[in-house]
Amino acid sequence: MRADTPWSARWWRGWGPLITIAILYGTLLAGVAAKRTSGISHLTDYEDVKAASTSDFRDFWFTARHLRNYGLLTDEFGVHNYLPFFTLFMLPWSFLPLPLAAGLFTLMSLGLFALTVVLVEALLGNGLGRPRPATWAAVLLALPYVHACLVVGNLGLLLLFLVVAAWYLIEHEREWEAGALLGLGALIKLLPLAIVLFLLFRRRWRVGGGALATLLLLGIVLPTIALSWRQTADGHAAFLRSALHEHSAVETLTAAEPLKTLYSNTSLPMVVRRLLTPTDSKKGAENPPLLVNIMDVPPPVRVGVYILIAALIGGATLAVTFRGPLRWPPDSEAEVRRLRAVFGAWCAVLLLAAPLVWTHYLPLVYWVLALLADRVERVRRATHRIAVVPLGALLLWGGAIVSLAIPAARAAGAPLAGILVVWGACLWLATRPDRDDRRMPRVTLADDTDARP
Repeated sequence: MRADTPWSARWWRGWGPLITIAILYGTLLAGVAAKRTSGISHLTDYEDVKAASTSDFRDFWFTARHLRNYGLLTDEFGVHNYLPFFTLFMLPWSFLPLPLAAGLFTLMSLGLFALTVVLVEALLGNGLGRPRPATWAAVLLALPYVHACLVVGNLGLLLLFLVVAAWYLIEHEREWEAGALLGLGALIKLLPLAIVLFLLFRRRWRVGGGALATLLLLGIVLPTIALSWRQTADGHAAFLRSALHEHSAVETLTAAEPLKTLYSNTSLPMVVRRLLTPTDSKKGAENPPLLVNIMDVPPPVRVGVYILIAALIGGATLAVTFRGPLRWPPDSEAEVRRLRAVFGAWCAVLLLAAPLVWTHYLPLVYWVLALLADRVERVRRATHRIAVVPLGALLLWGGAIVSLAIPAARAAGAPLAGILVVWGACLWLATRPDRDDRRMPRVTLADDTDARP
């Protein structure tokens, strides 16, 4: 490349192919989303709606329109296990025709994922240059789950962006804003609260303050003003009843007929139940039973096994969280790498701790995939050796992707195993941040001059 090539031209030559592919891919999926949701906005019976098309965004749109038309929250259209804020958050989409809204939502989601890729590259690549092989590898390894999220029309890519953008802001020492993003994410799905917890353990009190302020203003004050105190209180009570009881790990492990047994749900409690007792996870009543259990044990044993696994995961994650000095910002490149790896471990814990984990939740581990791929590339370039643990974790993650074509493998927890593997790799990186890369280029906490996209 010529030395006098303008920065903008250098940037486009590097990222142009990826952007072009994303535009073509997004346009195609937006058209599909619009076509799948066309001709159904007049329907009022949810059974007719479900028979006409499949889309989470479709359910969000109908629920928001119901609020706009009648001023009432409802779970009639399949939107449950969400806080009252969520329907208000989706309300602007209901002013658009459903096909147009679905298409634009798909484009927005893909755009947020593209922006997430840029933010991650700006941090891990020490600036935004050409996309490296590590970037392409991370995108490809996340793509099946990104595609599932786009097709279903869920909010996983928005959550991913909020979590990664929050970390980007933390590395730039803008902690109040980072907390606000995490608080917004928690109002959509509670999962980002795990990242807030991690940062509180690291004494990032302003992050906690920003998250708490957002939760109070958008989660309590806004719904009370827009709806009423009674609707807000009832909506939160319904959410707590659903999240803390009906979909809880204990209920999943002990109920005679637990909810959400479909093999696409690969949460830890559901996988433990499937493996330890005959639990049918087939899709469609006409199909034969799909059983993957290796034994049949009573409920107390299932709960005990789950608690043991959860305790091991939580204990190991907390051990690396409190390892090393708590001062901020970190004053060595090894500490920067270690904290990024710990953040990656917590991104995996988001899913390992969730009572429900669908395929379209898994883009939330994109930071982990990018971190491991970055490690492989840096070690290879600096030492001409192979980073065995990160590379092995990525290969096993790829194997879990292949298993998506096998319902029995999904029911037995192959995607969950992929999450556990990359989580373990992050723990390994967090405990040995400079063991394999003493000659690698210097890494420092990102600043506004070398990492702003």
